[in-house]
Amino acid sequence: MSERFELSFKNKEVRMWFYLMGPTVIVGGLILLYGKHKYQYVQFSMLVIAVITFYLWRFLYRRKQKKEINNLT
Repeated sequence: MSERFELSFKNKEVRMWFYLMGPTVIVGGLILLYGKHKYQYVQFSMLVIAVITFYLWRFLYRRKQKKEINNLT
């Protein structure tokens, strides 16, 4: 492991995970509670979209960080 991962809100990746997943889980729970079995696909699709959005953002964020580090050297 070359790089340590800081699990706190100082870490921008952790904040983005909670910003995306917090509302997704809450809305999904409400749909589960009030939607019965009629809208189960909505919960799954919301979760998949949130995870894809997070990892796309993470990829772009890390690529930007690498470019900034390479520009400094």
